[in-house]
Parts: sequence; structure tokens; C-alpha cells
Amino acid sequence: MASVQTLPALLRGAGQAHKARFFKTQLGASSALLSCRVGRFSSSSSSSDLQQKVDDFRRAVEKHLPADGKRAVFATAWLATDNVFVALMREHFPEVLKGMNLVAIDTLHLFPTTLECAKLVEEKYGKKALWKAPNGVITLDEFIAKYGDCEELDSADFDFISKVEPFQRALTECEKDVLITGRRMDQAAQRISLDVWEDGKRTLNPMAGFSWKDITAYVDKYDVPVNTGHNFAYRCDAPIEATQRHLPNLPWKKVDLGKPFWRCSEAEIKGTPPPTVTYVFKSFGDVHTTVPVEPHEFERTGRFVRQGKTECGIHTRTTSAGAPHGGNLVDLMVKDPAQAKALVSAAVQTVELNERQACDVFCLLHGAFSPLTGFMDEKQYTAVVKDMRLPEKQLFGLPVTLDLQKVDGLKVGDKVLLKYKGEDVAVMEASSIYKPNKVVEAMECYKTSSLEHPSVEALVADIGNFYVGGRLHGISSPKFPYKVQTPAEVRATLPAGKDVVAFQNRNPIHKAHFELLKCAQKDVKDSILLVHPTCGPTQPGDIDGVVRISTYEALKKETEQEYPMFRWAYLPYSMKMAGPREAIQHMIIRKNYGATHFIIGRDMAGTKSTVTGDDFYGAYDAQETGKKFSAELGVTVTHYENMVYVDSESCYVQESEAKAKGYKVAKLSGTEFRRKLRAGEDIPEWFAFKSVVDILRKAGDSAFI
Repeated sequence: MASVQTLPALLRGAGQAHKARFFKTQLGASSALLSCRVGRFSSSSSSSDLQQKVDDFRRAVEKHLPADGKRAVFATAWLATDNVFVALMREHFPEVLKGMNLVAIDTLHLFPTTLECAKLVEEKYGKKALWKAPNGVITLDEFIAKYGDCEELDSADFDFISKVEPFQRALTECEKDVLITGRRMDQAAQRISLDVWEDGKRTLNPMAGFSWKDITAYVDKYDVPVNTGHNFAYRCDAPIEATQRHLPNLPWKKVDLGKPFWRCSEAEIKGTPPPTVTYVFKSFGDVHTTVPVEPHEFERTGRFVRQGKTECGIHTRTTSAGAPHGGNLVDLMVKDPAQAKALVSAAVQTVELNERQACDVFCLLHGAFSPLTGFMDEKQYTAVVKDMRLPEKQLFGLPVTLDLQKVDGLKVGDKVLLKYKGEDVAVMEASSIYKPNKVVEAMECYKTSSLEHPSVEALVADIGNFYVGGRLHGISSPKFPYKVQTPAEVRATLPAGKDVVAFQNRNPIHKAHFELLKCAQKDVKDSILLVHPTCGPTQPGDIDGVVRISTYEALKKETEQEYPMFRWAYLPYSMKMAGPREAIQHMIIRKNYGATHFIIGRDMAGTKSTVTGDDFYGAYDAQETGKKFSAELGVTVTHYENMVYVDSESCYVQESEAKAKGYKVAKLSGTEFRRKLRAGEDIPEWFAFKSVVDILRKAGDSAFI
């Protein structure tokens, strides 16, 4: 039996062929890899149906793309649909095609036939692509030396290195305004719903309504170049698991059909005698993540079969500064009162939320947790707990779950009415009911199972034994005893084109904090400083949220004339004290609120043992984690040392400067500050704002949780 070329051989062969490909040398196409010529027209897509799709395509392009094509970018992987897009543009909008950019990513792991196809498309339609490769390498050998073997890299890391980061570079170079994709609704079940125009992302999907048969019909009718890998059939005496089809020496016979498989009859594909099963390539990605599938299966069935995902991240992880996480700012509020009433009436159970859960519902309904559209199902929860990523590999710091003590009678498919303080706030469609492993959750998310960690203690003592996941439909926004702002509301106050530096805190702002904010706003030239405290539940010993809001409002009023570039907004969020992972959660939330930069201070979201007083996380663990994922999130981490007050200079300086110059630093611990507050003793002016101190004194012991 013949076998397909083995993975290592294919990769190493591709590596040699990749030497400076598209950068220094030309591709040499062999006669066996030339564009397929028109054979018999076997697609069942009628001419009238196809023409309707073309007409729809033309209307979409005319409506959404500039006539000169400037700042429009098409992301091509040289798949059949991508090539049909280029052909349609060349036929109907040559000037737009001329002015726009085609962006192609050479991951250095592509099929050789993909590269041959790319050359043919570029030549036939007179449009060269802007090619990008992984940062700092142009050959497979260089990739392996710098980043490692693809089989040893985490799939999320591989995709970011080889696709997402190069694509982001290309979009920046092109000064992208509108992104165009070749996505279609029928490519896989996960893409059953796809808008032609995604306004929030400024993304055009002009091929959305085309079917696979429409694409192959157009290819055949207009001689569009396609990947000649479509010409091969892999005949087997027994089915082979998709997760095994990448392995070498498989028991199948590779047969050259001489034309794309869709032009062949079933008998031609199977041959004589007919095998038990035959596979064909319907799509092409990287060599190690793409396998052949049965002819009737979806194109993307053969993609990422060992990674448990359907996307590489180009469309889900590519981002830009200021864009929401995932590209779209989620809005789950039901606008039609009749629809809202019907949803409430259809609910079979009611859950009264606590404050922690209500904060999560607010963040879900208004997009602070974008791209989430509801509480995490078991698959999402497991992925985030284990890998800090959603199933499609977007970063997400911590799980967002609805916990219940019991789920008597509740079943998947039921609608659940969520109420807060007696008011209807949302209806959830229960899609997953599961019992979490709280020990695993604690160890992965908080890096400890010690009950001395407040969130671990909460897992055991307060959080229910069952989690329910599912999409939310917003009925009314949860009401809190302080004014809160949605991401859309905050974004509406931000001047266009300016960087936004976000500051997260959960305590009153004292003068050291304010000096840090002044430094940050000054360091990021011409920026807006978003002061964005969390005001939901936090750990014992912190200041009550209502009291904290009062201190912020007083400070805002006191400083707004001198610092008009500061913005103040309040976030209903329940702190988890999860250190580095919570820093990522905060970065994502502030990204959704419009931030381009995020301040991470010493021991952000950290906590101490309630017994020993030892820190659970290193002083700069959160900073390092934030910097590690900064590029992927499109949020620049700004970090500063502690600001300390020097009596002799009557000013604040960074701690390292004070040490270097031998300055004597004034000190006042948090414990001593609270003691002075309670005792009515004077608080040094260098330490705190008088307006803040007055509010805390007036609140008394009730201010402390």
C-alpha cells in the first residue's frame, strides 16, 4: 500500500523549499502543480443561484469598501473561497483590488501546494500579496531554532507566533480600516451564523452566503486556480480516526485523480474495487494541523483535529489597541419589551443572585467580559481553568460561572430567570450543568489549596457545588448602591485617537497612588487616564464599596480642574485576589472599556495568608504575566515602582531613586493609618487627601468589610 508523505519529511522538505520564499527567491512551479483546467461542470449550484450570490457580493463590496480600496485588507490563506474572492474583485472591482492589500501569512509550515497556488493566483490576477512570516525568521529551520518544533509547542503559542502576531504586524503596516475575510456560513457548524458586515469589528464577510458548491462552481466556470492537493484521494480498507491521519505510514493508498475531487464521480474517487472509506483534502492550513476528510464532510472538519478548536486565531485573537477583546463589544440586553416579556414567561426556574453573581451578570450583559455571551459552560470552564484560554484559544484570566447549591429539576435547555434584589435582570438558557473540581480550580487559578487564601475559602464555604452555564438575555441592568458605567458608556467619553491608560484599584486613592497616576499619564504622551476602581465584593479588611465611591467622587471633584485628562468610572466586579491571573482578567476588562495601556503595580490583586501573613504571589508576578501577554491582548503594560515620600525634598520619588540618593523616606503603614483614623489622630498631609480622610472618618468602623 502506498502512504502519504510523512509529517517529518513533509515539514523538512517544506523547510528547504521555504528558504527565503517570497522574500528573496521565486517559486518554481512544476507541471504537476499547475493550475487545474476546466473539466466537466459537475456542481449542482445552478447558474441563477450562483449569479444571485455574485450580485449579493457586489452589493456588499459597493456598500462597505472604498472605491480606491485604500486601507482595506483581505486576509487570504489561498483557499478556494479566498481565490474566488480575488477573481470576483478582479472581474467586478479592479480599481478596488488594485488599491487594497492582500495579506498572506507564511507560517513556514504550509503545504508546498499552497505556496504554488499562491503564486498562480498572484500571477493570474496581477495582485501581489503582502507576505509576513513569524517574527525574526524566514525558514523552517530558523523557526525551530528560535521557537521550537511545532509538535512540542503549545497550540495557542504556535498560532500566536506563526499567525496572529505576523497578521497584526501586517494590519498595522497596511493601516487597516476594513478587514475582509473569506469566511462562509457553511464551512462548519460553528459558523452557522455570520453577518456580511460586522460593524463593531469593521469586518466584511462578502463570501458569507456562498456555499461550498457555489465556490466550486465558480472555480470551474472561471478557471480559478486552486490548491492541487484537492486532486488526491486517500483510499482505505478501514476508517482512520481523524486524530491519527497526520501520522506516517498510514494504511491508505494515495491516488492522483488528475483533477479536483469535486469534478469526479463517486466511482472515480473510490476506484475499483471500492475501498471502505476514501478521504480527500477539502481545506489546507498547516501541514501538522490539517488532515483529509470524507468528501461529504465540512471543509473545516479536517482542521485542528488534535487541538479541540476550529480556528487558528486569525479571526478570534487578532486585535488592535483599543479594540474589544475578540473584536466585538458584546451587548446582551434585549431591546424589544415583548421579547423580554416572553423570555421571562418561558423561565421554568428563578435564581436570586448575590452581589458577587450580580457583578458578573453586569459584566456579561454589557460586554466587560467580551467575548463571553453568558456564564461559562463546562468546556469553557475547563479550558480557562487549565490553560487560561477559552476553547478557541482567546486569553481569559479566570472562570466566570453561575454557582448553585442545588439544581433540583433543572435540565439543559431550560430557561432560568435571574433576579437581583427582587428585580428581573436576565434570562439564562442553560446549556451546561456540571459539578466542578474545586481543588483543581483552586490550584490552577489561585496556585494554592490553602484555606488561608480568601477565594479558596470562598470556594469551600460560599460557592455552590454546581455550576450552570449558558447564554444570557438581558432584561434590566443590575442596580447597585453606587453609579456604575458600561464599557459603551465609558468609550463614548474617550476622545478618538488618544491612548487610554487604565488604573485598577480596590482601595481609596492616597497621594502616592495619585503621583503614580500623574507619572503614567505624562509618560504616555497626550493620553487619557482612566481611573477605574472595582467596587464589588473584595477581601475582608478592605474598605466598603459605597464608602470608596464617596472618596473617589470627592477626589474627582477636587482634582478635575487641574487634571481634565483624567476620567473616572466604577466597575461592579468581585475581586478574586488571584494575583497574576487576575491581572490578565483586569487587562481584558479594561481593554473592553477602551484602554490601550494598563498600569500593573507591585503585587497586583495579591493577598496574604490569614495565618502567617506571607504573600501568596511574588511582588512582580502580575507585572511579568501582564507583559508576557501584552502583545496578544493589544494592551501595553505600564509598571512603576512604589512611590515614596521624601521629607527633605517635599515630594514623591520612585523607591529606587530614593535608595540611590540616600533619601530618608517617610513611612506610614496601612495598619497605622487605620489606627490613626479610628483614634481621631492627625493623618500626615503627605500621605492622604484631606477630603478622603474626612469621608473615611465619618464612616467609622462600618467602612471596613
